[in-house]
Amino acid sequence: MRPYRNITDIELETLGATREWDIKTALSLPLPAQILWVHSTREKFQRLDPLDPCLVKTITVERISGDVIKTDFGSYNLQTGKNIYTSCGCKKFCDCYGQLYLFKNV
Repeated sequence: MRPYRNITDIELETLGATREWDIKTALSLPLPAQILWVHSTREKFQRLDPLDPCLVKTITVERISGDVIKTDFGSYNLQTGKNIYTSCGCKKFCDCYGQLYLFKNV
């Protein structure tokens, strides 16, 4: 299990996703595939609804190459589902802040 918790188990259940990141499941996704993206520091944006599309959204996995998951919303590490770039410090929402969760019905 990944050490960070930017979304509750109840929220994940409601969205149809699972907390556990499974590499085998990720590799077996029929591409293109839908996956859940959650902003890494979602709790800091208290002015927004916790499920605001800027903080939680469904994105598309376009390809998996080596240890990199390429999506229509950035690149992520296959081992962890977390963004592969460190936070850039920008004030907009981008892939440098996210992590992925698999949907249960894959």
